[in-house]
Amino acid sequence: MIPDINLLPRLERGQSSSKVLYSVMAAGVILLLAVLVCQYFSARSEFVTVTAQQQSLQSEVEQLQVEYDNLSNVAKGSIEESVAFVERVSYPVSPLIDETQLLLPDNSYLRNYEFEEKSTTITVDFETLTDVSTYVNSLENSAYFFDSQLEKVDNFELNPTNEETVTFNEVPRYSVDITLFMDEAYLATGGVQ
Repeated sequence: MIPDINLLPRLERGQSSSKVLYSVMAAGVILLLAVLVCQYFSARSEFVTVTAQQQSLQSEVEQLQVEYDNLSNVAKGSIEESVAFVERVSYPVSPLIDETQLLLPDNSYLRNYEFEEKSTTITVDFETLTDVSTYVNSLENSAYFFDSQLEKVDNFELNPTNEETVTFNEVPRYSVDITLFMDEAYLATGGVQ
């Protein structure tokens, strides 16, 4: 009998499948490392961008804080000045408007009024200059006002045209600015002396 001696190692299929398994695992690890490296560099570039934005925003916040501090200091002074002005100028305006409208002649219109500390300026439209003088005289005789000044008199046409023709059907109206100086004592008592 001859002994069967085989000095060659036995090849098993399990070893070749384990090589494939190791190869696949190595490719997976290399792929995972590649993904992690890409994410690292992407996150690093985002970090640099976000850090620059943060520094920019921080400087903007500091600048806005300085502006806010400046405005809040200015606002305090202006609020205090506004309160002082309101306390100084606190008077009823309805009787003044009523009085100026009550004294208007027919076909005259109160267009505008502006109140100041001790006076008011009104803009009135009149048909004739006689109406202007009558109205100013009535204002000077009013108990609410101790003086009135005629500031400006302008004439205007109701329907201005660019033609050079003379129209006799239309008479220009007059727009007048009058400054009225209030009698504060009479106004403070509510129009009663």
